[in-house]
Amino acid sequence: MSAASFARRAVSAARWRLAMRRYRAGRFRMRELLRAGAPGEIAVVMCLWNRRERIDAVLTQLDAQQGTRVRLLLWNNRPSDDDYYRERIAAYRPHGALAEVSLFSSPVNVGGLGRFFVARQLWTAGDRGAFVMLDDDQDVSDHFLTDLLDASGPHIIAGIWAWTMEGEYWARTPAEPGDRVSYVGTGGCACDLEIVSDPSFFTELPRYFAFLEDIWMCGYARKRGWVLRKVDTPVEFVLDETNQHHTLAERKAEFYRYLQLDDSR
Repeated sequence: MSAASFARRAVSAARWRLAMRRYRAGRFRMRELLRAGAPGEIAVVMCLWNRRERIDAVLTQLDAQQGTRVRLLLWNNRPSDDDYYRERIAAYRPHGALAEVSLFSSPVNVGGLGRFFVARQLWTAGDRGAFVMLDDDQDVSDHFLTDLLDASGPHIIAGIWAWTMEGEYWARTPAEPGDRVSYVGTGGCACDLEIVSDPSFFTELPRYFAFLEDIWMCGYARKRGWVLRKVDTPVEFVLDETNQHHTLAERKAEFYRYLQLDDSR
């Protein structure tokens, strides 16, 4: 490794450690998060990275939700897109469920873990109950949130991307609606905010696996006796070619083994 390459990696690692310390403590500028949600509101947290063209569809679909008011909390890991997002958000005129749209720009790309930093600040602000995580490559129906919330509850993670594992991460079987499962993906799930009530959710996550927050969420919850379950609600995945999971396949299997999440025992 060249001296210049080593120096860049050292700077990147130092920035990551600093960001992690700040974010775990809730020290990031998102004033709107300092309040707890009003009655009837649900927080929907979404991480942004490389699909900025999706923001209009996201706003439209969440504004169309039935039976609840929506606080859309966006964590952007690519600050160069900030102006675009702010312009599109400012141009959109909510006429339905959207009660709030807030954008936080992270100078350090912390991947999907950012959604849990937002959840942590919601918890410290006094929010309790479920929050929802959604990915920007998912199209949802107008009853998406009510379907998830109907399946949620204390110490429950309920989502659409749910599997039963048999010894290995890739040795898995799709779950049926209502099934108690081994794994629920963060995209399209409702999770009890208590998942981040203890800072150990962040401090015990190994740096090497930090971009696999979905597997960590499931392992952390199951170790504490939580229930993971499958929810049946229509969701369509789009722009699959932009999904980072294609580059993380081997590491996902490695992390699953590391956590020893084996339903065949």
